Amino acid sequence: MKKVILESITLRNFRGEKERTTTFNPVETTIKGANGLGKSRHFDAFIWLLFGKDKQDRKDFEVKSVGAPAKTDCEVSATLDINGEKVQLRRVLTEKWVKPRGQVDEIYQGNETLLFWNDVPLKVGEFNARINELVNDKIFKMITNPMFFVNMDWKLQREQLFQLAGTITDSEIANKKPEYKALLEKITNKSLDDFKRELSARKRKLKDELEQIQPRIDQTQKLMPDNLDFTALEVEIASLDKQIADIDKAIADKSEAVRQQYEAEQKKQGRINELKQKQQQVLFSAQTKSREDAFAADEKRRIIENNIKVVESELTNLEQFIGANLNESQELATRITNKKKEVETLRKSWHDENAKEYEENDSCLVCPVFKINCADRIALASYAENKGKARESFVETKKNKLAEITEKGKQLSDEVQALNKEADKLFKKHNELTHKQSEQQNNLATLKTALSETSQADEKAVVADELPEYKTLGDLIKGIESTLSTDVQPIDNNELQHQKNELSDKRDTAKANLSKRDLIDKYNKEITELGTKGKEIAQQIADAEREEYTIKQFTKARIDECERRINGLFSFVKFKLFDYTIDGNEVETCVPLVNDIPFGVANTAGQVNAGLDIIKALQKFHGVFLPLFCDNAESVNHYPSMDNQMIFLKVTTDKELLIIN
Repeated sequence: MKKVILESITLRNFRGEKERTTTFNPVETTIKGANGLGKSRHFDAFIWLLFGKDKQDRKDFEVKSVGAPAKTDCEVSATLDINGEKVQLRRVLTEKWVKPRGQVDEIYQGNETLLFWNDVPLKVGEFNARINELVNDKIFKMITNPMFFVNMDWKLQREQLFQLAGTITDSEIANKKPEYKALLEKITNKSLDDFKRELSARKRKLKDELEQIQPRIDQTQKLMPDNLDFTALEVEIASLDKQIADIDKAIADKSEAVRQQYEAEQKKQGRINELKQKQQQVLFSAQTKSREDAFAADEKRRIIENNIKVVESELTNLEQFIGANLNESQELATRITNKKKEVETLRKSWHDENAKEYEENDSCLVCPVFKINCADRIALASYAENKGKARESFVETKKNKLAEITEKGKQLSDEVQALNKEADKLFKKHNELTHKQSEQQNNLATLKTALSETSQADEKAVVADELPEYKTLGDLIKGIESTLSTDVQPIDNNELQHQKNELSDKRDTAKANLSKRDLIDKYNKEITELGTKGKEIAQQIADAEREEYTIKQFTKARIDECERRINGLFSFVKFKLFDYTIDGNEVETCVPLVNDIPFGVANTAGQVNAGLDIIKALQKFHGVFLPLFCDNAESVNHYPSMDNQMIFLKVTTDKELLIIN
C-alpha cells in the first residue's frame, strides 16, 4: 500500500501566482476565498509538478504567469510524505537564451524543464519513471478527481468495475450450464470478448465467402477452354525435343575446347587472388601488432586517467551533498529562530498574567460575580455572603492561565532542544563532507600531476614493402601474372542458336495447347470443390451463430453476478451494467446510479459523494491513497469518511485566500 500526504506546496510565477507557499493538514485542509484568488491553482500546480500537464491532460498550456519578465523561471515544488518518508519534488520551466557567435544580443531558443527529487537533478525519463512507480497518470486521475471516473467512456468504466469485482471467474459461471463449460473449453489463450469478436469477424468472413461461391463457379465455367487433339500434340512435342537435343550436342562439342583453355586461366587467376589475400593478411597482422604495442605502452597513463574520472565523479557528488546539507541547515536555523521567538512571547505572556492582582471596589460599575451594577447590591440579600466568590474565581482563573502558558513554554523548549540536536548533527555531517572533499581534491591534484609526467606512446607506421613475407608473396604474384594468356577466342554459335530458338518457340506453342487439357481437368475439379465448400461454409455460419447465442447468455449471467458483486463494493453509488432494447434484446451499458436515479440528474452533493465513494473503492483496490482535491466544496454539506488526505476548495466571499488546517 502507498499513502501519500501533501505537506506543503510552493508556486513561483505559476499561472498568475508570483510566489505562494501553502501548508496542508495531513487529514483535512480547506482553501476558501472568492473566485479568481487561486484555489484550483493548487491542484493545477500539483498535477503539473508530477506529470507536466494540467487537469485537462494538456502538455502545452499557459504555465508561466502572463506578463512575467523575460528569463523568469516558473517553478512548483512540494514536500510529500510517502509511507512516512519525506520526499521533496521540484519542477522548473526555465527559458534558454543563447548568444550566437558574432552577435551582441542573446536570442530566445525555447524552454527547458528541470526536475529534482530530494534536490537531486533528474532527467525527464528518470523522474517520470519514479512517479510511475508511485502511481501512473491514469490511476492518478481516477483517484484524485471525484468527477473523472463518471465522465470516462462507459466501456472504460465497465472495464475498471470488472477489475474491482475481481473474484468472479468464468469457471464459476460455466458451472451453471453444460453449454457454458463447452464454450470455455473452446477458448484457449484468449478472453471471452476476444473470442466474441473473433466469432463476429469469422461469421462476416464466412458470409462474404459464401456470397462469392456461385459467382466463382460461373466465372470458372466461362474460363473453360475448348477440347483439342491432345494425342497429336504429344507426338509433335516429342519430335521437337529430339531436334533441340541434337543442336545442344553440337554446341557443346564446339564449346568444350574453349572451356578447358578458359578453365586453366581461371585457375591461375585464382592463385593470384589467393596470394594477394595472404599479402593483405601479412600487412594487417603487422599493423595490428604495432597498435597493440602502443596500447600496452599506454597502460599506466590509462589507469591514471580512469582514476581521475572516478575522483571527479566523487567530487561532484560531494558538492551536491554539501549543498543539500547547507540548505537543510539554513532551514533548520530559521525554524529554531521562530521557535525561540514563540518561547519569548510566551514568557512575556506569563509575566503579564502573573502581574495581575485582584482589586475589590464596592464602587465599581459591574460586579465580577453577579454581572450587575453594584449600586443594586442592596437588593441582593446574599451579597455579603457571596462577596468572596469573586476573589476565588480570579485566583483560580489566574492559576489555570499560568499553568497553561507554562505547559506551552515547556513544549516549545523541548522542540527547540530537539531542533538544536538536529542542527548539531547537520554541522558534524557538514564537517565530514568538507573534509572528504578536501581529501579528494588533493587526490585529484596528485593524479593530474602524475598524468602530466607520464608520456603517451605513438603507434609505429608499417611500410608494406619492408615486410619480408609481403615482398616474397609479391614476387610469386608477378611470376604467375607473366604466364597469363589473353588469346582465348570466343565461340560463334549464332546459326545453331537461331535454329534452336525457332524449334523452342514451336515446342512452347504445342505445350501451351497441351496444357489446356490439365486446365479443363483443373476447372472441373474447382467447380466440384466450390460446391462442397459452399455447403461447409453455410454449416460454419450456423455453428458460429449458435456459439454467439451461447456467449450472449453466458455474458448476461456473468454480468448479473458481477453487477451484484460490484455494487456490494459501494455504499452510496450503484451501477447498472445491463439493459434491454425495446424489442427485448440485451445490451451492455454502464450507468452510475445515486439513490436509484442516473448520476447525471442527481444533485451536486449526490454527484460529489458518489464520486468519493468510487474513489474510496478504487484506492483500496489499487493500494494507492493520494491527496484528494475536492473542488466546489461549498455545494456539499456532508462528506463521507475517506482514507486519504482531503483538500476542499470552497468558494466564499472572502477577498483573500484563507487556508484552514
